[in-house]
Amino acid sequence: MIFKPAKGDIFLFGYLKEQDGPSDWDQHFEKLEMAYEYAALEFGVEHMDWQLIPDPLEGCQHDWINPVRVKGAAEGKPLWSAFEALENGEWKPLS
Repeated sequence: MIFKPAKGDIFLFGYLKEQDGPSDWDQHFEKLEMAYEYAALEFGVEHMDWQLIPDPLEGCQHDWINPVRVKGAAEGKPLWSAFEALENGEWKPLS
């Protein structure tokens, strides 16, 4: 999967599972073409097989597909080991 932040940098996120969740690793690239080449050489994955991850909502994790944030971060009291997901317009604890 790939995520492209507004500043133009490219992050390739790798997953060892198919369900939504945090990435198992990530790699930074300055140019999209460099990320395409790396994925093709290292993993045999061509860019047409990538899934683009849209820009996350403000305060949300960059490597999750659905909106997920660190619990308490919005109030300035992050609980780094706890997450919450946006479901039907409400933030719910993620188990």
